[in-house]
Amino acid sequence: MSLRDRFFSPSDVVADLQWVQTNLLDPAAPEDIRSHGRVTSGDLLRRWSASGRRPVRDGIFCQRIFGPVSTFRCACGALSGEAHAGETCERCGVLCSTPALRERRYGHVQVVGVLHPALAPLVADALRLSADQVRAIARCEAWLDGDTVRPADEMDTHENAGATGPSALSAALVRRGADPALVGILITRAVPLPPPGMRPFYADLGPAMVDPWIGPLNEAWLALVLAAQNQQKLVELAPPPVILMSQQRVVQELFEAVVHATVSPPAATRAWPEPKPMASPVRLVGAPGHLPEDIGTDVVGLFFVDDARLFVQRPHGSWLVTTGGDVLAHVPTCGRLARSVHGARLRMPEWIRDAWDWFDRDEYWDAVSGRASVAVLDLDTKAYLDTYPADMPLRLLEHDQPEELVVGSVAGDASNGSDDGASQAPRARPAPLRWGEDRPAVLGSTRDGHFAWVGERDSTAVLDLDTGIPQLDPVTQTEISAEDPAVRVSSEAPFEEAYAGEMATAMGLTPQNRFRILHGTGVVSDGEKLLFRIDARILAAAFSPAADRIAIATDEEIVLISVSDTPAILGRFAAPDAPHPSSA
Repeated sequence: MSLRDRFFSPSDVVADLQWVQTNLLDPAAPEDIRSHGRVTSGDLLRRWSASGRRPVRDGIFCQRIFGPVSTFRCACGALSGEAHAGETCERCGVLCSTPALRERRYGHVQVVGVLHPALAPLVADALRLSADQVRAIARCEAWLDGDTVRPADEMDTHENAGATGPSALSAALVRRGADPALVGILITRAVPLPPPGMRPFYADLGPAMVDPWIGPLNEAWLALVLAAQNQQKLVELAPPPVILMSQQRVVQELFEAVVHATVSPPAATRAWPEPKPMASPVRLVGAPGHLPEDIGTDVVGLFFVDDARLFVQRPHGSWLVTTGGDVLAHVPTCGRLARSVHGARLRMPEWIRDAWDWFDRDEYWDAVSGRASVAVLDLDTKAYLDTYPADMPLRLLEHDQPEELVVGSVAGDASNGSDDGASQAPRARPAPLRWGEDRPAVLGSTRDGHFAWVGERDSTAVLDLDTGIPQLDPVTQTEISAEDPAVRVSSEAPFEEAYAGEMATAMGLTPQNRFRILHGTGVVSDGEKLLFRIDARILAAAFSPAADRIAIATDEEIVLISVSDTPAILGRFAAPDAPHPSSA
């Protein structure tokens, strides 16, 4: 019986968990029944020059723990070739062997203490409780008052902190004179992490997929690693008991999820919950009450309506223009940016700055009550719609809180993130996205709104919003060089690196389903390889329908650039800044 079976689906629960406890951290145990290292990093994979993706040290795919990804080559390359077979690199700690090791070598995750789900019925029998009560105590959702189980909200966290959690169950078993073997294995502190070969990646799940997806099983393990690390740090800081109890609940729940997912791995596809169909027309928030005084006048948005027309947005108004610069129409501002086009309608889900800049607080909540905070512009009539069209996509991305980007729906199935409880209607909890650091954002989206580039800094991903599956993990182009292919937009002073990382971002999709990315450094790439850089400060940008051109807004100019092996400026014109007489 394998280590995986004995721990995650034990038949003789006490004996099997004792066996795992004895062998897992024993360096003398056989190779396939012991851990080869503790996983401590939440990082997964990094791209290395000319060598593709490589597992990060001490992560859930670590080569030092699980074995090399290349035959007879260590992670750093110091040992290479069959002549070094069996040697361990002194620099990176990776055994020079074959990737077959990754099919059988285990690691482990250190936790403060969790209760194995298979033990809940045994503990319940010994303490004359129900299995649900035992699980609630393990999660710090209930506590033991003598032989009585009480809910957590009746608990004085300072006086009774020791009466909840796995340690409280262990102490209760000792008082009851339970089987010492059961007491000995009750608290799990080292969780075996199965080999990567038992946690495969998934690839080609979508026509635009570029990077393999680590899948829901690996994501479950990653969540446990991160929560366990946070718990270890909290214990060192000795915060109030209520904080430790809250983190214990998180770790216990994630541990139970990992056990379940390892026994019955989730399906390869991971669709978001389908947006609820609109039972009745969804009203839209109208035009803002006033123009914020300090909103500025720069171009803040660009969008290719089609091959021949651009939509140029300033905070105080928008213009429909040809790619040659002729103004076709002026449209009053709605306070939002165009993100996708659907036939003859533009969808604008994202505010220019914050909603509070455009409305007084009371005025905003009065306007948003029962309405979706999205604007839809009819390009034929040049008018904003009062209700959301039933044939347009319902799903969108929004901030539930400043720190959390979530996938929701204009039909009202995502939280609006209000502080005072105001909401459109009772809503289900939204699905948070795990990419990004402090304040993740939507960095770009394809013209049809199907794919979105989300996150912040180095932690970003391009997501298929129909399935939630990552399609690409773009390499962040932070280092630029004078040697890089470049398009010089201005004949004045060259590009200043001080602007790098502060400029507009954008994303496009070619007819061959390959992504094109404009990074905040001015670099245009395919997500992996730098194509060229744009020598200018970019205020807004957009890719053409075929992603073979990119339009950028500089200080007062719109510039069109070809996206090819030999990029060049195709045209330029002054950015519109006044209503055209014909649009009155």
